[in-house]
Amino acid sequence: MSRAISPSTTGRIVVVDDDDYVREVTEMVLAGAGHSVRATPNGLEALRWLEEEPWDLLILDLRMPEIDGPALYREVLARWPRAAAHVLFVSGVAERPPDPPLDVPVRSSPSRWRSSWPPSRVS
Repeated sequence: MSRAISPSTTGRIVVVDDDDYVREVTEMVLAGAGHSVRATPNGLEALRWLEEEPWDLLILDLRMPEIDGPALYREVLARWPRAAAHVLFVSGVAERPPDPPLDVPVRSSPSRWRSSWPPSRVS
C-alpha cells in the first residue's frame, strides 16, 4: 500500500467467486462503473494476480473449492500485512456462521459504507 491514487482514478479490483453468475454480474457492475476488474473462480489464480500487479480491492467469496476465502485472506495478510482494509467478503449464505472463520469483525446485515475511495493501492 505504498502508492496513493487520486480520487479521479478508478480502482483495480480482483473478484474471486466460484459462482459464475455472481462473479460475472459483479465484474459487469464494477467495470461499468469504470473500474479495472479481474475476476476468477480460482483463489490460487487470484493470488498469482495479486503478486503481479498492485490492487485496490479484493472481493472474496467465503466458500470456494481448492482455497476458500478465509484461507486466501490469511495468505494475503501473510504477504501484505496492511491489506486487511482492502478485502471484502461476500457470501450467498444469508445466515451468519456460528463461528466466524476469521478473527475479524463480521457484519451480517447490509449497512451504509463510509469510506474514502479509492484507498491506497496494495503492491
